Amino acid sequence: MKDQGLPLDRISSLPPSIIQTILTRMPMRDAFRTSILSQSWRHHCRNMPTLVFDNFRGHYDPNRSNKCTLLHDVVYPILLLHQGPILGFSLYLYGVDSCWEIDQIILHLSRNDALKAFRLLICSGDEHKLLPAFFTLQQLMVLELQSCAFQPPVTFKGFSRLVRLYLHNVSITAKDVLRLISCCPLLKDLTLIGDEKHLLGSWSCNFIELFERLPLLEHLCMSSYPIQCLATGVIPQKLPTPLVHLRSLDFHEFGLCFGKEVDLLSILLLVTSSPNVEKIIMEMEQHPTEAVSQTTMNLIDHQDYSHVILDRLRILQILSFSNMKSGMDFVKLILAKSPMLRKVVISLNNGIDIHGKVSILTEMIQYPRASAKAEIIIH
Repeated sequence: MKDQGLPLDRISSLPPSIIQTILTRMPMRDAFRTSILSQSWRHHCRNMPTLVFDNFRGHYDPNRSNKCTLLHDVVYPILLLHQGPILGFSLYLYGVDSCWEIDQIILHLSRNDALKAFRLLICSGDEHKLLPAFFTLQQLMVLELQSCAFQPPVTFKGFSRLVRLYLHNVSITAKDVLRLISCCPLLKDLTLIGDEKHLLGSWSCNFIELFERLPLLEHLCMSSYPIQCLATGVIPQKLPTPLVHLRSLDFHEFGLCFGKEVDLLSILLLVTSSPNVEKIIMEMEQHPTEAVSQTTMNLIDHQDYSHVILDRLRILQILSFSNMKSGMDFVKLILAKSPMLRKVVISLNNGIDIHGKVSILTEMIQYPRASAKAEIIIH
């Protein structure tokens, strides 16, 4: 028996904020198809504040001179139909070469003064050169780019409201990286991933100069190449101004060689200069490209870390771990300096057999621990 007095369309009677939440969790094409349900749904879908186009895999129509049909037939028409302000726009592309439709999308968004988050992640295919209109998006708080060419005009003054910056294999000069970061006084989350093919030019900046420009930084993810670029001159044992806001250090997927003095000194500098860090993730390079010197192997023993206390560190995770002395000494240092530590998760590299695993575990459980609750997990 049907309930009396209840409307048949219960979803349409929901508050607009809930309907918007439902729509934003749907694939974008499906969300816009709801416009056929009623005039009210047409209004909701055309006023969605956040547009997310993910898992778009490129295919081409030979009759359209190699244009990306997904961008031409799906993304751009939705933008043209949209009526309200756009606060966030995300486009994830797979197997799509650089095409003019991306420029058309950016041109359209540049007329939207409300845009606060922009993500263009090209996961395969050619990189896309960002046209000048992109650099007029002055309200951005979140910027994520992958496989793009970042060549700002001389008049570019940065994104002064930016809180999160993610650059993955973005072709950009060292000068423009520093220029961009210097104009982001509110930046809290920085990811910089790239190699010599993408991070171009000579780096005259070092760790001290970089982090003086990032007083509010809370999360840092960096690959090994920019770390090596910043490790110029004599690497200090600690930064003049501690990174007091930093909560997360992430160096996984980008192997740091604990057998290279520059890598080891750099990671020690960042860790010991972050007194409030809560989580550290890193990956060790499995095969050092050069012989490990005795100086590097004993580097931690010869440094004074009496001033270091990691009061908030709870998780240390190291991937591709080997029983290199410098790596073992690093874990020993963390255990001794972290009174709130809860987990040390060690993922061994493939070259270590069961006997090596037992040997590493046997040695580590004998290390002094500032936290009686610290658990060592090796797998």
